[in-house]
Amino acid sequence: MSKIAWNDVDWTIVQKRISRQQRRVYKASKAGNKTVVQALQRRIIGSLDAKLLAVRQLTTRNIGRNNAGVETISHNKKIELAYRLKLTGNISSLTRTYIAKFGKRKYYPFSIPNYAKQMLTKFALEPEWEAIFESNSYGSRPGRSCNDAISALFKLLKEKYQYVLRANVQKCFDSIDHNKLLNKLATFPQMENQVKTWLKIGIMGDYSERSNEVFRSIEGTPTYGVIAPLLINIALHGLENYIKDWYINNLYPSTRPNFKLTKQERKLTIGFSRYVDDFVITAPKRDDIIQIESEISKWLNAKVGLQLSKVKKRIVNSTEGFEFLGFQIISIKNQEKRIQTIKIHPSRASKVIIVQRIRKSIQKNRSASSYSLIKLLSRQIIGWANYFRYSKCIQDFNKIDYLIFNQIRTWVFRRKSNGLRARTKLKLKYFPEGGTYRFRGKDYKNNWILKGETLIKGKIKENYLPKMIWIQPEQHFKIRGNASPYDDNNLYWDKRRKISDENPNVI
Repeated sequence: MSKIAWNDVDWTIVQKRISRQQRRVYKASKAGNKTVVQALQRRIIGSLDAKLLAVRQLTTRNIGRNNAGVETISHNKKIELAYRLKLTGNISSLTRTYIAKFGKRKYYPFSIPNYAKQMLTKFALEPEWEAIFESNSYGSRPGRSCNDAISALFKLLKEKYQYVLRANVQKCFDSIDHNKLLNKLATFPQMENQVKTWLKIGIMGDYSERSNEVFRSIEGTPTYGVIAPLLINIALHGLENYIKDWYINNLYPSTRPNFKLTKQERKLTIGFSRYVDDFVITAPKRDDIIQIESEISKWLNAKVGLQLSKVKKRIVNSTEGFEFLGFQIISIKNQEKRIQTIKIHPSRASKVIIVQRIRKSIQKNRSASSYSLIKLLSRQIIGWANYFRYSKCIQDFNKIDYLIFNQIRTWVFRRKSNGLRARTKLKLKYFPEGGTYRFRGKDYKNNWILKGETLIKGKIKENYLPKMIWIQPEQHFKIRGNASPYDDNNLYWDKRRKISDENPNVI
């Protein structure tokens, strides 16, 4: 059989064929038909379409393309890899590549074939579990985001103040019971053997060492996290329903005035929001939270051999405030001690990190051109602001803009600026007066906007450094219940994509 050329692949058709198979897996999983699910999964991992997409996702799109060695892969080698790709139950050609992640430089187990295998595995497993995952699980799931998790908390706390358990699971892949996870996965031998090998070799162990601040990875997905987040979600699946059922059966006695409520209504008296291995639980009483925490610890140990992190665990009243996913969340009471509003804004730690990151970028690029520096800083500024735009962020954006400007001004005037005339020339060169800058359909006038230019193909190309405050705060529209991109509800997802196109980061 002759091989197709990489540039001849019709990616639209390939994606449609795989999406069709994934929707069938989702439907069969919803119906509880495990036999059909596994038959379809075998078809997916054996299809050339899925293999091509896995290689493309790893080498061409955002996953892994910035890692050492990826950019050197030719189209011919991509095709060769796709044709050879198979879940064999082993790991071949594994190398440890020196990669900087979250400001730390260390060796990560990186191998193009193995991560292509992980992507292929994810294509098959994800729709099966999307059909049964609990509605308040938001991390590393298609169509869901950090903002959905925060919106869920907003709705939970809006009506009344609550006691809050803020916790996360301690080093998932360092201590998870592999046998318990594989039993929960309950997949066919070929898939099970491959996942078992990954767990045994520790290829996903570094995922558990990632920063707790999710926003720090908004510029791309770590390569070592291709399959790890999905497996964590599988491991923690069932926790929400178990805790809610346990609560209404054990901590909701008939002596309470609201006992006449239905079982489903009583479930709503506690709240749950989880982002991968970070979660928040709310309940009316502090004693309830303490007992819930104890029950969570028992469940984690019994089901997957995990435990809660003692360092990051907090029990507070919502009026005291707490941090989650880089946000500070606090309930504000009125004089009648009823909830007046829920204030959500970037946490202090989040603001410190972005300012430090920009300062380091400026320091490392003291001799760079303004064009290059702007290109680097723009991604950081816009990415951070996009993440926090669905909160009360205006005051924070203004403050960070001021701090960034001071660093930029220092960077400019470090250059040959002896004497007033020299400083005036530098000012006019880097901060031209009377400029109008267009950003996302709006014009802004400012005499202190860093401007850069470079020569590309004989033409002068200009850029400028945007202000964080130019990114307007917006309302986030939380995903509906158990909605999934695999559920064939095209009307709903077309509507969300339209909102996303108009407002980045909605999905």
